[in-house]
Amino acid sequence: MNISHSIRKKITHYILLCLSLLVIFNIGYWSYNQYTNIQKSLIRNRTITENNILTIISKHTDLLTAVSNDNIMQDPTLELSQRIEIIRPYQRAFNIETLGISDIEGKAATTYRNNAENINYRRYFQQAIQEKKLTISNLIYSPISDSYVYIICKPFNNTSNEGTIFASVSYADINQALSYQENTSIKNNILNNCENRNNHCKNTTELENVNIYSSLNNKQILHNIRNKKTFDYHIINNKSQLEILSLHPLKNTPWYLVTTLNYNQYLKDRVLFMIINICISVIASIAIGYYLMKKVSIITSPIDAFIKESTSIIPIQSQQKNNNIDINHHFKNIINTTKDGVYCSRTNLLNRKYFIQHANITIQKRNQNLALLFIDLDNLKAINDTLGHYYGDDVISIFAQHVKSFFNHPIDLIGRFGGDEFIVLTSDFTNEKDLINTLETLINQLSGSVSNGDIAIPFSASIGVAVTDNQTRDIEQLINNADQAVYDSKKKGKNCYSFYVNH
Repeated sequence: MNISHSIRKKITHYILLCLSLLVIFNIGYWSYNQYTNIQKSLIRNRTITENNILTIISKHTDLLTAVSNDNIMQDPTLELSQRIEIIRPYQRAFNIETLGISDIEGKAATTYRNNAENINYRRYFQQAIQEKKLTISNLIYSPISDSYVYIICKPFNNTSNEGTIFASVSYADINQALSYQENTSIKNNILNNCENRNNHCKNTTELENVNIYSSLNNKQILHNIRNKKTFDYHIINNKSQLEILSLHPLKNTPWYLVTTLNYNQYLKDRVLFMIINICISVIASIAIGYYLMKKVSIITSPIDAFIKESTSIIPIQSQQKNNNIDINHHFKNIINTTKDGVYCSRTNLLNRKYFIQHANITIQKRNQNLALLFIDLDNLKAINDTLGHYYGDDVISIFAQHVKSFFNHPIDLIGRFGGDEFIVLTSDFTNEKDLINTLETLINQLSGSVSNGDIAIPFSASIGVAVTDNQTRDIEQLINNADQAVYDSKKKGKNCYSFYVNH
């Protein structure tokens, strides 16, 4: 049974609990913060990349709109070869690889070829004519620049000159727009909703094959794309790393912007910071715990030494699993044993030794006059001899209770000096007359009798009083003085009080 060990054990438990809560809170807050930052990064990245791509598309669509509104371009009497010459200055001014014009049948002329060709079979042309709206092709190889391009095809606005006007958009320009990165963990791509792989179309199957992502549910993606939904989901890439895949439809295009954020790369440095933070918390908790345990050991070592010594006097009655119960029980035994040594077991009043000890302290602390009353129980011997010690013990208990109830001031001290002798130290008076009134009342209350039914024996009190003054403030001297005054009361015939007079 060791208090220091018990407290250190409790401190360890609470420190571990607090540390666990701190780590959980830090991880939770850090995770929430990282999730929020990731979402913000994805939104910023998507917005900027989308604006970059739409800027390129808008430049070409604005050019096509301007050219299609040219009065000469709308003249149905001019051949395609004539009208294409009007377009060439636009092509040079805007540095566009190819500009072209077609009629309703698909016969087309471009700034690249002098002779006309048929583009009726091309899907972007068919879609523009059928739906009468701007259309963007899949990725097409261009022999002009030996690179890939997209074709933007726009139908003429007036019905008198049905046909289309189209321009090429460099895939390199689109790629440059996609190269924007909020940070190195984010990658951008575009996704076409096409059903085959002709013309180098970037469809979901091809994207999977070039390892842009794996664990791909093509059916779900195609379903969302057909319904023009924005959606995110988590996937495992070809390096077994966790990524979040965000797909967002680009306005005025058939494309989806595919943004991939790699968690492993994004959290790499941040996880290290988090680990350092947790390590600092652990080290700080250990340092605080060590400091507290050291202080506890210093404070409780005297208590542990006391308990160890006390077990040789008051043995521990039972060993239980809960040390706190053992300690509490043991301390109760110590307190009870101490009280038995300080108080009279029959009257529950201070014994002679501890009365003198407390009285000395009271006299030293208080400068006012105090009165020491030495009270002797009259006729106790006659009661014991005639009625027996049982009656005598009862009279002592009753007598003590009367004295205790009479002197109920908080600073009054009451003790049992001997078998039938009691002592009281009181300051509950203002002058000698007030003290005399108190003594007369006390004499009356302490008078009585005890009977066994046949014989009745009276009892009373003989009181000696010694009052402190500037010369006499020693408790031993006061007791001696009051004891002498008791003899004067006995000589007077008992059941009275006498003040000590210095002869």
